[in-house]
Amino acid sequence: MTQPTAVPLTEEDPLKRLMLATALMFVVAAVPASAASLAPADTARKVMMGGIGFRAPVNPLSFALIEPQAAPTIGIRQWFNKRVGFDLAVGYYQAEIKPLPEKFTGYTVDTGIPISIKRPSQRVNLILRPGFQWGQLEDVDETPPPLTIEWDLLGTTLDLEVEWMVADNLSLSASHGVGYFRLRDNGSPKTSRTYAGTLGSNFTELGFHVYFW
Repeated sequence: MTQPTAVPLTEEDPLKRLMLATALMFVVAAVPASAASLAPADTARKVMMGGIGFRAPVNPLSFALIEPQAAPTIGIRQWFNKRVGFDLAVGYYQAEIKPLPEKFTGYTVDTGIPISIKRPSQRVNLILRPGFQWGQLEDVDETPPPLTIEWDLLGTTLDLEVEWMVADNLSLSASHGVGYFRLRDNGSPKTSRTYAGTLGSNFTELGFHVYFW
């Protein structure tokens, strides 16, 4: 009666197991590594974005005049990187008072440099925004003799703004800050007014941006 012979373990078996485990480790490690290599490009694509919308600052002419004012501005916001962007917006307004032959025409230009100073979360951005405003309002009274009064206004502001990304490409924003405005007409003698103080808006006056690119 023959005795069963034992099959000796060769050195190839543990070597194969070691090679298989090492390969598996490389595969597992390659997945997050690949994702990490794609993250900077994807992040750059998301932060270098721009779109249309408006903020809700105090309009220079509405701040300084009781008469009809230039319309709230609407424009674009462009982020160049995670920290710095650029705002440019314009506004237009025209109104007539009947039966009086009087017409108001107004323009407003608003520029700003949004600077991201902190991101409390992935969707919330705390922004420091120095801004510059220029506005003009023309008041034409056609009652003989016709009279035209032109108002121009220069303003500088420094806002603390919160921008909340409620969706991937849509944000809501609100801001508070300080501002200085100088209003002047072309009358004879010329009238000049200056305004300085804190600025803000309530919860019904929010800005928004829709990022298309």
